[in-house]
Amino acid sequence: MKIYFDMNIYNRIFDDQTQMRIRFESMAIDILFELIEKGKYELAWSFILEYENSRNPFIERKLNIKAISSISSQVIESNNRIKEIAKGIVKKSNTKNKDALHLASAIYGDCNYLISCDDRFIKTIERNRDNLIDIIKDIKLYNPIDFLRKEMDIDVIE
Repeated sequence: MKIYFDMNIYNRIFDDQTQMRIRFESMAIDILFELIEKGKYELAWSFILEYENSRNPFIERKLNIKAISSISSQVIESNNRIKEIAKGIVKKSNTKNKDALHLASAIYGDCNYLISCDDRFIKTIERNRDNLIDIIKDIKLYNPIDFLRKEMDIDVIE
């Protein structure tokens, strides 16, 4: 099973951990990275993640994310097919361009899951899933906590 994280997953540990939701998401992300390191899941990295990380103004964060990216088993390079997929996603759901490129990269890379802390993005895709089914097929989008609860049957939060 292959997972794609959008950039907010990599940055979550740097967010204000005094907020309960952020702390729980950070813990869930730590569990996911541990499962990836143990070989339970594969992780995909992409050109859009590389681009976003290169624009990170915080050097420590940028270097940390670059180091974490090394556990990826696949690097998805930019190509015209990904751009076509992203355009279709935007057209059929009004998703933001960068979010569409993340989802298109995950689709192109044959990922089973896209994990994001962006509820608005996840809800937009789910609300438009019927319109997008020919493009996104059966890829599942989850918040990291929901992924652990639903896909792994781990009771993280009630």
